[in-house]
Parts: sequence; C-alpha cells; structure tokens
Amino acid sequence: MRRMIYFFLSQAAFCAGAYAQGQEGLPGRGSPQALPDISVTGVIDGHISDDNGDADRNKLEFREIETAFQDYLYPEIKADVFLALHKHDAGYDGEICEAKVSFLRLAPGLSAEAGKVTVEFGKLNKSHSHTRAMIDQPAALTNFLGEHAFNPQGAALKYLLPLPFYAQLQGGAWQGNKHDHPVDGESTAEVLDTDLNTVSVVLAPGESGEFFPADKIYTGRFNTAFQLSAGTELEIGTSFLSGKGAHFEEHKDRMKLAGADITLKLWPSAYRRLTLQGEYFHLARSVPAGELKRDGLYVLADYRLSRYWELGARFDYAENAFPAVTFERDYSLIVTRRLTETTSVRAQYKYRDLSGDKANEGWLQLVFGLGPHTHELE
Repeated sequence: MRRMIYFFLSQAAFCAGAYAQGQEGLPGRGSPQALPDISVTGVIDGHISDDNGDADRNKLEFREIETAFQDYLYPEIKADVFLALHKHDAGYDGEICEAKVSFLRLAPGLSAEAGKVTVEFGKLNKSHSHTRAMIDQPAALTNFLGEHAFNPQGAALKYLLPLPFYAQLQGGAWQGNKHDHPVDGESTAEVLDTDLNTVSVVLAPGESGEFFPADKIYTGRFNTAFQLSAGTELEIGTSFLSGKGAHFEEHKDRMKLAGADITLKLWPSAYRRLTLQGEYFHLARSVPAGELKRDGLYVLADYRLSRYWELGARFDYAENAFPAVTFERDYSLIVTRRLTETTSVRAQYKYRDLSGDKANEGWLQLVFGLGPHTHELE
C-alpha cells in the first residue's frame, strides 16, 4: 500500500510539473495541449449617404470579422496571425491582415519582426481599423497607402536608443503586391502584326482609381515621446517610404512618400483624456505624364469624458495620386459609447467635399471582441 501511495504521489507531482511547464514554458503557454491564444473581433456597420454613387449607402451589414492566433514560440520570440473576412460588394473576401514573428530582444535595445506585417508608417496605419477612434479611414491614408492598411511581406529592424527618454529608430525592406490589370474581352482594337496582317487584340481597361506602394519597398521611421508634465505626454514621429506604385508593370511608376506625425495626450483625471493628433503626408510620384507632387493630412481631437463616453472631431485634406488632380476636404464628428472594455457603439457624421462634389455621410458601428486579444481602453 505504501508503494502504491508513493507511486500515485510521484505521478501527481510529475503531471503538476508538466502542466506548469506547459503554462510557463514555451510554446504552449495556454495549456498542456500547446494551444495558442485564440480571439475573435467583429464589426457591424450601418451606413447612410446622400451620394447616389455610393454603393454601400443605406445598408446595415456585418462589415468585418477578424480572428487572432497568438503565442510565444520561444522566450522573447512571439508569433501573431490575424485572419479576416471583409465585406466587399456582394460578398466577403478573405485576407491575411498580419502573419508575423517578432524577435523581442536580439540584442540590448534591438528587436525585429518578419512576415506579413502592418508597417509602422505614421500613427494610424499600424493600428487595426476597429481599434481607431473613428469609423472611416482618413482620405490621405486611402489615397497614398491604399484602401486597407499597408501590410506587405518583409522584415523590419527596430532599435530603442539608449537615451533617458523613449526614442526608437527602425527600418524595413518589403515586397508589395502590384495592381491587377484584368483584360476585358469586349474592348478590342484592330492592329497590324509583324507580317502586316490585321489582327484583333484585347485592350486592358484604364488605370484603377486606387494607388498603393508595390514591388520592392523600403521604409524608415523615427519616433520619440516625452512626458512634459504629470498627466501630459507628447509623441513626435517621422516616416519615409521609397518604392514603386501599384501600376509599375504598365507605367513608369516610382514613388516616395514622407510623413510627419504629432500626438499630444493630457489626462485631467483617471477616466478623462484629451488626445490631439495630426499627420501630414507628401507624395512624389513619377509617371509618364511627369513628376507629381501631392499632399494630404488629417487632424483629430478626441476627448474621453468618462470611462464610457468619448467625443471626437476630425478634419481631412487630401489630394489624389493621379495626374488629374482632385482635392478632398472632410469634416467629421464622432461619438463613442463603450459598453465594456471590449465592446463599443460608435456613431460618426461626415461632410465631404470632393472637388466641389459634396455629400453627407453617416455611420453607426458596433465593435465586439471575444478572447484574450481584445482592444481594451488605453
């Protein structure tokens, strides 16, 4: 009997040690079965507009669902995979938002990330859309980086400078997707071949209205933050991008994009916070029509009244990236009611002026999160 009791006690101790190793050792900190942290974020949007050309107006739709799989592969090496379904026209398109491995400490102050990464260009591009203090994306980001977040394949190195305040320098090398130019069988032209015979060829449609970086892309960023006083913080950053435009295979299409951002945060009390944030972008693009110089910016004021209510206002100015220049000016008002730390309801009104074409738009959005990857209040 004594041997049997000793046997069971030793087995129990072994199992307890194995479980603790599964909890603290890596991989598999979540359980002995080596399961990663799994989370789901959902976004439901209602959108109204008096713009008759807006295909999404007067609809209530499940706009986006994002799943997250996260865990440590090894001490100070972490994997994050974010998969999403986005509503596009009449259906849903699957997308890998991010799939990266982060090396948190290669050397003192030095870290890296590799894979499909949402690049830290400015302040807003890095954050997922449902974590922002607004429903739509500022026009400057859409015109210069694309309709969705700029998230190419590649790697970045980050160095935390040994200074008495926060200051980080980083650089990345990436491979971006080009724009697809599908052909239209109904659009043809009669031309002569090398034997001087007349043949019919299919023409590609005109250039798309969307612009984004593509092919080999190089990025750099420097940002620093200071505590100006108790309850006041200032962050300043600059970003740079060099590469090709999305139509580089069809056109001479090279681009450089520079950006500057500033964020001031004040905490009058524990549950109140004022955020003043702005970003400026300057695009230089080479196309057959010549050298294009375009500018864009946004300014955001966001005030958290309490742990539940938040008010915001935003101004946008953006020129487009194409030879036929357009100017967009937007004025937005935003109200957010936080039901829990992971669930919120947000309403937004926007007055848009696109080169004289004016429109009023409104959104009502519900964002909810399930699991450990949830976007809590800052």
